[in-house]
Amino acid sequence: MQKGLIRMRKVCLYIGFVLIAFTWMSCNEDAIDKDHSIFTIDHNQYNEFDNWLLANYTYPFNIDLKYRMQDIESDPLYNLIPADYNKSIVLSKLIKYIWLDAYTELAGPEFLRSYVPKTFLLIGSPAYSRSGVKVEGTAEGGKKITLYDINSLNVKAIDVDLLNTRYFKTLHHEFAHILNQKRTYDTSFVNISEGKYVGNDWYFYIADNGSIYTRTNKDAWPLGFVTAYAMSEGGEDFVENIAIYITHDQAYWDNMLAVAGKEGAAIIERKFAIVYNYMLDTWGINLTKLREIILRREQEIPVLDLNSIN
Repeated sequence: MQKGLIRMRKVCLYIGFVLIAFTWMSCNEDAIDKDHSIFTIDHNQYNEFDNWLLANYTYPFNIDLKYRMQDIESDPLYNLIPADYNKSIVLSKLIKYIWLDAYTELAGPEFLRSYVPKTFLLIGSPAYSRSGVKVEGTAEGGKKITLYDINSLNVKAIDVDLLNTRYFKTLHHEFAHILNQKRTYDTSFVNISEGKYVGNDWYFYIADNGSIYTRTNKDAWPLGFVTAYAMSEGGEDFVENIAIYITHDQAYWDNMLAVAGKEGAAIIERKFAIVYNYMLDTWGINLTKLREIILRREQEIPVLDLNSIN
């Protein structure tokens, strides 16, 4: 009899829990934003932004841009939050106009359609490595590019320099990695700075007095690197040359060479010549012309309608 009473109590408690949960869900139904869910939805529930992405990313370039949070797509090593819906719209339009359309203008639509990653993932929060270094973006086997820290985008006052630093330099950097995976570059590039690569210690250095300092790009220039991160290893050095060159004007590049000094500038110019010729001879991409297109399009941002998804 006692066992029977225990079982009845368990059943009653279970039923009570279900009723409470059902009541709570019913009471909060009005607060749920069903139109902008952060989770995967059925094709029949596509909103206007989903349809815009189909027309501007999926159909012309075979790209699936994901802005909803999907555990299977995000890295479990990071504590991440979903991308803001409206900021995802703005950034998606900027990526198309400044990145996708720039390459298309120079090389035609087939170039990107053939080599661009098939998945773009937008994450709302920044990601940090175990060493505390901020991760701007990642590329996985040429199949997916992930951009972080979307929610910090100020959609009311677009800062082009910040766009380049946080998003577009990352896109160019990761896409260059993908091209390198398809067709390798001249190995003599790595030999130029052999012995100067520092691996994961690129973000700091120890001075002669024993003090530890954060390594800046200006610290890297006299050593023959276009950024501090380029000092990590040869592959990163190669793609950083591409990303920095096409997201900055000639005045920036000339100033970098001046600050680098005679020795540092000579190393940078020697390495960049290999990078430039690789992109031109292997892919038919003239980096100077690509830079002109990108910088022109960035100047046109103020006249773009970034919020409409018609």
